[in-house]
Amino acid sequence: MERRRWDSDDRFIGIASGKAIAPSVEQLLAHMGRDGWVTEEPDVHLLPRLRQVADGPDSPWRITGAHLTDDSVYVVDLAPASGADGADRTDGAARGLPMGDVLRLLSTIAEAAFFARQIDDRTVDCAMGMLDGDGVFATHGHLIRLRLTD
Repeated sequence: MERRRWDSDDRFIGIASGKAIAPSVEQLLAHMGRDGWVTEEPDVHLLPRLRQVADGPDSPWRITGAHLTDDSVYVVDLAPASGADGADRTDGAARGLPMGDVLRLLSTIAEAAFFARQIDDRTVDCAMGMLDGDGVFATHGHLIRLRLTD
């Protein structure tokens, strides 16, 4: 099994644990466990802003569908977009969901607490929300799954 953490790694170990910001991550996790924390109507609150970015001329994707699952995850399906010249960007599916592009899309709806994880090359899960004391609105959150479809 390869021990390198990236292509030029020759240390094979980092400089510290992640304990320095663990309390912030634990706060998000605690809020996620609260009944009623995930908000309703993501089609109204989230989808318009996601579409605005996905419909832009530089977007690598277009939104092909969105639905709320029984466990309150808002699944947004993406497909490779056509370029400004109308050419199909078929390389989009081959590239998967690069995190830089995913974070640009999700940044349009990001809130004070934000977590994203690439599950595989076609799926990214995200949890975000406002925690106690984060702003003028009551604590609430969103669970989002971006899926690349063909």
